[in-house]
Amino acid sequence: MRAIVVGGGIVGLFTAYYLRREGVDVVVVDQQSLGETSRAAAGILEFTRFKINRINVKGYPTSYLLMLSRGAARIRHIDLKWLMAYARVYDRDPGPETWEQIRDMGKFSWSEYRRLAEEKNDFDYAEEPLYELVKDVEREAEELRRDPLNPKFEVSELEGRPAIAYLEAAKLSTDLAVERLISEADARHVRASADEIGDGYVVVAGKRVEADLVVVAAGWRTAKLLGAPVAPFKGYGYRLKTAQRPRAMFIDLADTGIAVVPLSGWVKVTGRFDLDSTEDHSPSAKVLEAARKLFGDVEVIDMAVGYRPCTPDGLPILEKIGERLVVATGACRLGWTFGPAMGKLAADLGLGRLKSTSFTSRRFLQ
Repeated sequence: MRAIVVGGGIVGLFTAYYLRREGVDVVVVDQQSLGETSRAAAGILEFTRFKINRINVKGYPTSYLLMLSRGAARIRHIDLKWLMAYARVYDRDPGPETWEQIRDMGKFSWSEYRRLAEEKNDFDYAEEPLYELVKDVEREAEELRRDPLNPKFEVSELEGRPAIAYLEAAKLSTDLAVERLISEADARHVRASADEIGDGYVVVAGKRVEADLVVVAAGWRTAKLLGAPVAPFKGYGYRLKTAQRPRAMFIDLADTGIAVVPLSGWVKVTGRFDLDSTEDHSPSAKVLEAARKLFGDVEVIDMAVGYRPCTPDGLPILEKIGERLVVATGACRLGWTFGPAMGKLAADLGLGRLKSTSFTSRRFLQ
């Protein structure tokens, strides 16, 4: 059996990994290096918390407008189809069955990261609390109590600052995890863009290539390829050497807005949530400025840019279209958290082991 995976980000790599484990011949089509845009993520894994992805709840548009007014975000990409879908699902709860499936996806991903780390922890995997530095601890705690996944947390502090400690978190190095997955998947990489996609074929550089299975895990570019309602929320990730090493991973919601993850060889600092598909990366300077505000002088190892693929409700799209076409995208800010589960579900859909999921794009038409 031959499969083409379009998109070499975290979901595409895990899809290739699970297909290869079943003996499938896999080709990954991506115009960039494998895992390039996924490297930008902080590497924070939040298996039992969905709050960060709930962009369609009441009050979120106002919060985002405040971010825009402070210069903490910007809009350079407008998709009317996405906005119309957002209006349809605004303040809509998908229901207990969907949340149960999300909970199961978190459990599966958690067990897979543990398994991979037990085999060989060459990607800095560690389970430890995630601290959110916030101005109003009680308000944040109340929001977490409304999270449908019922995360375990406690009111705490970090270095004298009020914080919420989320207790079921883990971290990894996205850079090292990408290298591990490339090695494990052992799939051939065609460095090109997909011009057209259909049921069992991909057009690459003007040439139609047939396959027994096509999996589209192309992130926000799935909107261009198949019309799926997925928008690009751009973020920037820096690998830094800092004289002052943070003692825990944290997200500074009270001041700088950046996420900080201490790893064995560097500190990963990420930030921004820009609705922006352009190649203008000038806002990255604000992430670095925030890092210097916290740590003083820093040495930059490198910087990566990522485009979080967000559906209007923050839930993924996982569906089979036709006989030989599967779509897996839309995990927004929880792409690494749900990467193993999405890859496994995409592989199972493609291999006929699973007929469907709750995460079809039909929900945006209702």
